Amino acid sequence: MNQQLIFNNDFVLDSARQAVRFSCLVSGLKVSCFIPLPAEQPPDNFLQQIKADAFHWEDAAEQAIADDAYNTAGEIWL
Repeated sequence: MNQQLIFNNDFVLDSARQAVRFSCLVSGLKVSCFIPLPAEQPPDNFLQQIKADAFHWEDAAEQAIADDAYNTAGEIWL
């Protein structure tokens, strides 16, 4: 397990961003990660699917962080 990267298991709908948001600690700093909501699926169903596939999304976020794929606000969008 990567001790410099800790996922908080806090998946929530962020209606203002039209995305599912979750966070992780990267060397002690909190980073927000976002997964855009698809137009063809109800948001609550999508959130449940994301929670069920959490390890996949955490792996994707870990890779994006390793690739330094932050936007100008310091966020990761997957």
